[in-house]
Amino acid sequence: MGKKDYYDVLGLKKGASVEEVKRAYKRLAKKYHPDISKEQDTEAKFKEVLEAYQTLSDPQKKANYDRFGHAAQGFRGFQGFRGFNARDFEFDLGDLFNGFGGMFGGNFGNAFREAFGQKSRRGSSIRHDINISFEEAAFGIEREITVEKDDSCPKCDGLGGRGKKTCQICQGRGVIRQERRTPFGVFATQSTCHNCSGEGTVVENVCNKCDGKGITKVKKKIEVKIPEGIASGNHLRLQGQGNAGRKGGQAGDLFVVVFVEPDKIFKRDGIDIYAEIPISFPEAALGTKLDVPTLKGSASIKVPAGTQAGTIFRLKEKGIKELGGTGRGDEYIKVIVQVPKKMNRKQRDLIEALAEEDGLKKERKNFFQKLGERFNKT
Repeated sequence: MGKKDYYDVLGLKKGASVEEVKRAYKRLAKKYHPDISKEQDTEAKFKEVLEAYQTLSDPQKKANYDRFGHAAQGFRGFQGFRGFNARDFEFDLGDLFNGFGGMFGGNFGNAFREAFGQKSRRGSSIRHDINISFEEAAFGIEREITVEKDDSCPKCDGLGGRGKKTCQICQGRGVIRQERRTPFGVFATQSTCHNCSGEGTVVENVCNKCDGKGITKVKKKIEVKIPEGIASGNHLRLQGQGNAGRKGGQAGDLFVVVFVEPDKIFKRDGIDIYAEIPISFPEAALGTKLDVPTLKGSASIKVPAGTQAGTIFRLKEKGIKELGGTGRGDEYIKVIVQVPKKMNRKQRDLIEALAEEDGLKKERKNFFQKLGERFNKT
């Protein structure tokens, strides 16, 4: 089966803008996030949304995709911290088999855990969105964030209480046996004890801080190191910083989703940056030395005489550093020639004198004469 069209995945029309792509991604990422959504196949849907966003939010990749479709992608799956990996969404296999409990006539999920000795449970992963400036994305930054998460109860060390006693429901066996008489005979079923989760013992002195759950809600401050060159939509994975596991289980992960705010001067395309600088008509006509902004201060460029409006100058290696690499993009300066809207008498006289000396009128007159001759011939 072929891959789904990226625009269809995001619910957009062909050729939608990058801003529309970003808005659709934010909405669908929340809808299908595995830790939030209750719909089926959320992990697969979330990966589809993320893959579509990573392509259509990048102007160059988007242009290639619009032209060549999936053939332009060179699909490599989800790599690095640009996206999620299948291992990022670990889940409890017992939970999976719980869904078949009714089919097999017993608590199949708990039986699965019991057979494999799986009594601890990994904590779930959580997501935190963060907004940073264009400059912070270009140079990297360390940012402190506050995350609300499940943490091991400090009073009982996540054990739910102190001391153990034999479970009175299953009498220490960890399982409950039930018999049912039917026209076909007596059928016996055995399921894991719901009171002790198959351990045969329960906590004797329940912790009054966590009510025996071993987990409490906390707000925790976490330092996040955002690397140089990160782009909007990239994800950072902080292992073990998610929700605490149950009964000694491994903690989940924290995924920090970065969104870069637009800059007033620069626009970004991959690792290259672009800016527009106004110059006067005399500067364009006579040439000048122009100071232009860069990410690290200012630089000078030479504007030659006769420069036309829209001319682009390249400043090599003045752009964004490649994420995780050593290369750096370029900066492109586009000059915009500004014509004065108001002039005093002296300025007007000078412009009129220039117009009399300008050969453009004569060239334009000759052009129309030749155009007229062409039509007369036909």
